[in-house]
Amino acid sequence: MMVLASCLILGDSHADGTAAAVRAALGNRCTVVARAGIGSAAILDRTPAGSYGSAVISAGANDAGNPHLADNLNAIRGKLQVGKVVWLLPYDRRATAAIENVAKRWGDLVIDLAWARARRDGIHCQSYSWVARSIARAGYAGSVRMAF
Repeated sequence: MMVLASCLILGDSHADGTAAAVRAALGNRCTVVARAGIGSAAILDRTPAGSYGSAVISAGANDAGNPHLADNLNAIRGKLQVGKVVWLLPYDRRATAAIENVAKRWGDLVIDLAWARARRDGIHCQSYSWVARSIARAGYAGSVRMAF
């Protein structure tokens, strides 16, 4: 019998920042597999086998021009045994169409990071607390309820 873990946060630096914000708000309740600067193929290689109630995925920001991006995103999603998934759309708009198509295919939710103010680098959020609150309110950060 496989144990269903509460949640998974998977991906690049946006996943890492989101995980830190979720930890700050909820404690360390999600499994985190994230590394800054990695592309979708590396995320696919690191996607864990296992079952999760929910997952937050950030992939595509570091390889938006990759002709294999959509295939990698579909493979990431297909590898996961998960109840529900939310994808983070990066500031780089070249990746959003591929991510949105994959999310739609699987019936997943998307959260657009463009709603959060970007740092001067134009790549990262000034604060991931809004992202953490958004995923928690939608039930993607485990079963613990957050007070806002």
